[in-house]
Amino acid sequence: MPDHFFPVLFRRRAPGLLLGTAALCALLGAPALAQTGGVLPLASVGEKWPVDIETYVIRVSPQNANQPLGLEVYSPTLNLSDYADGRRAKAEGYFGDELYQKNAQFSTTFTLSGPNGQVFERTFGMNREHTWESLWASGLPAGTYNLKVNSVADGKNSFALRVAPPFSLETSDFTVNARDTEQRDLLVARLTVPAEWVGKTLSVTNYDVDGPTEAQTWVVQPGNKRVDLPSSANGRYETVKFPVTAALVGEWAVYLKVLPTTKQYSNAVTYSFRLNDQPTTARVGGFTPPTDAKINNQLLVDIVDLQGQPIPGASYTVGNDNVVRPTLPAGYVPVSADVLKGVGNVVSPTELRYTPGDVRLRFVARPPYKLVVEVVDPQGKPIPGASYIEAKDNSVRPVLPAGYVPVSASVVQGSGNVISSTELRYTPGDVRLRFVARPPEGALSVDAVAIYGGQRVPLTGVPFNVAGKTYSTPVTLPLQPGDYPVEPSQLSGSGVSTPPAGRVVDGATGRVTIEYTPRTEVTLLTTPDILSACDVTQLTATAKTDFPYKLPANLTLNLPTGWSSDYPLSLRGDLSSGAPLRLKVPVRVCRTDSAEAVLDPVGLRTTGQARVRSPGGANVTRTVEQGARAGVSKSVESNAQGYLVTLQITADSTLENVQISDPLPSGGQAARGPLSVSGPSLANLSPRVDGDTITLSRIIPGSYTLTYQLLTDLPAEQVLTAPDIRW
Repeated sequence: MPDHFFPVLFRRRAPGLLLGTAALCALLGAPALAQTGGVLPLASVGEKWPVDIETYVIRVSPQNANQPLGLEVYSPTLNLSDYADGRRAKAEGYFGDELYQKNAQFSTTFTLSGPNGQVFERTFGMNREHTWESLWASGLPAGTYNLKVNSVADGKNSFALRVAPPFSLETSDFTVNARDTEQRDLLVARLTVPAEWVGKTLSVTNYDVDGPTEAQTWVVQPGNKRVDLPSSANGRYETVKFPVTAALVGEWAVYLKVLPTTKQYSNAVTYSFRLNDQPTTARVGGFTPPTDAKINNQLLVDIVDLQGQPIPGASYTVGNDNVVRPTLPAGYVPVSADVLKGVGNVVSPTELRYTPGDVRLRFVARPPYKLVVEVVDPQGKPIPGASYIEAKDNSVRPVLPAGYVPVSASVVQGSGNVISSTELRYTPGDVRLRFVARPPEGALSVDAVAIYGGQRVPLTGVPFNVAGKTYSTPVTLPLQPGDYPVEPSQLSGSGVSTPPAGRVVDGATGRVTIEYTPRTEVTLLTTPDILSACDVTQLTATAKTDFPYKLPANLTLNLPTGWSSDYPLSLRGDLSSGAPLRLKVPVRVCRTDSAEAVLDPVGLRTTGQARVRSPGGANVTRTVEQGARAGVSKSVESNAQGYLVTLQITADSTLENVQISDPLPSGGQAARGPLSVSGPSLANLSPRVDGDTITLSRIIPGSYTLTYQLLTDLPAEQVLTAPDIRW
């Protein structure tokens, strides 16, 4: 059997007889051993079946166009002797045809369609013999063709299909008729698994095998590895999914074997194949008939020119009324039609009606008169992409590329007249016509800018794509009128959006600007960031970007109160990916605070802090008669608001009217913020402040903490004053 096989679903109909390979080969007059792996007929079921119309695909490649297709069918009619007439299921030549309503009129229609519509349609009824018929012997133009098989009435028609090499029959869902009494391995289909399928999933489904006692089904994978498939139950589906690996690339085969425990002589079964749940086709059909088998009906159709040579690209259609009509290439004129063999009659030069049998028909057509149409520019050069259309009234009009402007029309050779610059009418014969058109004179100007702050910085040499080609800004492109999308390239360190399409009109220049938005960053480094009062630190402000083009920028340092420098606090320059902008300034820091770095024109800001170490502290302890002792210690720490003053008071006795002297620093503006106090809960913790004196009306033994914010612009070395305590 040729390797023309694969996808199928199984389905079962009413009981019939299974005929083995040997019996089939005897029927066809050929040795049993010639049928490798057995023969499974295809089947078309009339009613109540998942696959209503069986479809087989035939692909005609350009290199195989017009080669003889050799599409032939065995037993296209429903043979009443197979089942219906007295239910003689074991009659000689049984092939699996079944009719379940004795008086029903059963028919099967074979329809072939392609890129240009229907090629033929043949309908077969019922008889009492198996015949071998030619459906389409001639060639076909390149394309994909679908052969649909549809049966009408309650029955099942088994048949066999074949095509001539190098063609094959493919399908993703189809029905076969399993009939065998010798339990041989019957080939269902073949499939080629390419390397491109690795990582995908191939599914094999069977329908209505009627269970494991009826038949076995399996696949044979590359390396002769057999994998059994589950036999579906009556009216059920069974699916096995195979993840495709490199080891599974190659030829697969699907088999079916009827078991001795079967209760029926024939069983319609449907197979389906899916790749990632999408239909995928396999090769089916085809077997070798006896060499002396006579084809009952063979139709050969020749379509030739006046010299008897085949006309390239010609084809024909066959109607269900046995009428043949030629399909001629554009411009060819029909001359005659003849019946060379068999019986038929000539209706016209484009129509022959024949009586089925061995028939050969011939159609003759002449090529069109020589019509040459030139569509050129004002320099006489052919316009790329230009063509023309011809009307039945012998008028010709040019088809110009978008934007071209007609200039003139003329009859260079032959007879004709000029209607307009876009229309010529000619007298049939050898004619040369010429249309002249000028190309459009529009253009598109494309530039690029960086939107940086409020500035638009021109950018040169930025690549972009228009109409499938790459250019660099700025550029003006001569283009035909129309709308042209401009696809910008990505520049590091920036964002860009696709601009509106550029519009080109005849005689004008359109403009498109690609706008990039650069991304910049600014940092401020303080080294060291902890120092003694009024020591010097170094501030380093750095502006960076990954944008490859220069951006004008200004980097500025803003110093807080208590910070000073004798160096410039601003730097102007160009910023780009290869050249950061860096400003280094030594600064004297007399208080804890933060400086600010600002990058203009984008107004990008950041801060850097420096802390001044605490100015220090002072303490005093006073002892009076009878042993009472109290003391106060003072510490000053700098912070962002100035200085935090802490007074720590200790006492070992209960004291009344305790006065703490805490002078404010002199030499500048200084003020004491709100006072906070904590200590033992039985003490009076409501202090009074009078100038430099803080009074606690009563304290008990323990520790007390008073804190306040010292607001002053004095440097750290001038803020510490000595405290005192009395009672």
